[in-house]
Amino acid sequence: MVLDLIPKFEGRRIRIVYDQTYPAVSLVFYHILPEFKSKRIVIGVYSDTTCRKLKEHYKFISKHAPEIAEILDKAYFIKIGRRDTIPFGRLYDFIPEDMLRKEFDRLEIAISKLRENDLVLVFGFYLMFAIYGKWLLRELIKIVDSLPENLTLVSISPYGLYDYNTTRIIERFFDVVIRIVKEEEPLDFGQDIYIIGIEESITREIKPGFERFKILPDGRLSKL
Repeated sequence: MVLDLIPKFEGRRIRIVYDQTYPAVSLVFYHILPEFKSKRIVIGVYSDTTCRKLKEHYKFISKHAPEIAEILDKAYFIKIGRRDTIPFGRLYDFIPEDMLRKEFDRLEIAISKLRENDLVLVFGFYLMFAIYGKWLLRELIKIVDSLPENLTLVSISPYGLYDYNTTRIIERFFDVVIRIVKEEEPLDFGQDIYIIGIEESITREIKPGFERFKILPDGRLSKL
């Protein structure tokens, strides 16, 4: 169900919440990204730690799925961090982390240059809430409201970081919420199994529902 619905993500804002990173990255890079490879790819990333993790994922992808690495090589980065280094692709804009409060308008300017037909992938921004709190939430509401109407946005973050009210506010930014959880007692002995599905959706074209998946040796998801 989830993989079959990916073409319907076009022009919508998707939030992926997970309890383990690996299946979330697999869903984004191996399944969502190839579907929209004709778009301009823009990656928003917060922190050098997040960039380091993306670099490790890229190394694995380069070895096992070079056709996906070629797509990533064309991506543009909007980075907030201490250094302007990126794990792949090209740097679109860099905002020093210690200047974020003073130069938040720079992020707004970078966001304003996004196009209707872009695919935007967001990594690590959930860390900003822990650091900047409600101030950042107010600013992000303004940014989300200014996004191009038909832009395709995918944001991933761990589950359970915020209190109930903050979570509900954040989820109002999105059209679809995808939940990924590891199966506690998988029936397939020795094989990690993940429950992946649509938890919430504002559109009738994308209906809630869950399925069981495993991850293949090359990193792709396979439905059971």
